[in-house]
Amino acid sequence: MPQVKPGIATTILAPDPVGEGFVEISPNKTLFIQKLTYDDPIKPDIVEDLQTVEDVFAHFKPSCDVELDKEDGSTTKENFQFGGLGDFDAKNLTNQSAYLKNLDIEYGAYLKIIKQLKSNKSLANVIQNPETKAAFINALKSLVAELDEK
Repeated sequence: MPQVKPGIATTILAPDPVGEGFVEISPNKTLFIQKLTYDDPIKPDIVEDLQTVEDVFAHFKPSCDVELDKEDGSTTKENFQFGGLGDFDAKNLTNQSAYLKNLDIEYGAYLKIIKQLKSNKSLANVIQNPETKAAFINALKSLVAELDEK
């Protein structure tokens, strides 16, 4: 079996009687190829009249089952469906998953807290003093306990 060597991907153009019908893809692009369905074809499936990428996605309806690792070491299974190239975007993948949505919300909350810690001088002074820091932590724990009761 011949070894595959990395190289520059090309785009195949319509046949050109004068020269080769290949054009180099610019080096700032990445080509990613993966099987996006678990169903193996029984025989090769030749589909004609698929004119656009959207037509290909609409015909084949690719999807992928994924196991995501949780903080506690357990996993959760998610199914991602792809209707176009935009569905591979991180935001669109996040929108398909309840687990990833919750992680994104937590991430946003942590970013806000970090921003407050960096910009709020009063809060920074409270955290720098060990006594006021301990009192602040206790107040936060009390607030969490109160919210858990409701």
